[in-house]
Amino acid sequence: MTEMENPSREAEPVLYRTTIHWVAVLGPAMLFAIGLVSVGSRLVAALVMMGLAVIWGLFSIQNPCASEFAVRPSRLTIRVGFPLRQFYDFPYSRLAGAEYYQPALGGILNFGKIMLIQSSGEVTVFRLVAKPNELVERLRREIIRFRQENEPDAADLRS
Repeated sequence: MTEMENPSREAEPVLYRTTIHWVAVLGPAMLFAIGLVSVGSRLVAALVMMGLAVIWGLFSIQNPCASEFAVRPSRLTIRVGFPLRQFYDFPYSRLAGAEYYQPALGGILNFGKIMLIQSSGEVTVFRLVAKPNELVERLRREIIRFRQENEPDAADLRS
C-alpha cells in the first residue's frame, strides 16, 4: 500500500514519532576508514572500497530522513527505506504487543531494535530505531487504551 492509497490514515494525528537512528551511517564510515588505511598497500582495492562506502553513505544519510515510526490513535504506521520505500500499517486490533532490545552501545546512544508481535503470532523486527524504549512504551499504552475502548471484555480480564 502506498501513502496515496490510504488518505484516511493522514487524518489521524501523530501521537509519537521517531525515525531510524543516525548510527546507521557508521557502517559506511568504517568501510571508508578501512579503505583509507589500505591506500598504501592496495591502491585499487582501497579506492573501490572507498567508492562503495561513499555510495552506501549517501543512501544511509537519506534513510533516517525518509523513515518514520508514527504512533497514531488506532494504528502504528512505519515508513522505512531509501530509495526503495516500504510502508507498514499495523492496526492495534492486529497487534498483541511490542518489545525492544538495546545492545550496550544502543543503551548509550539510545538506539535499538523493536519487535512487533501480531495477534497471529508473527513477529516483525525493525533495527536501528531511535529511542526504541519510548516508542514501545507509548505503543503499549495506546494498544491498552484502544482495547479498553473497543473491547470492553478485555478490560475486565486485566482487572
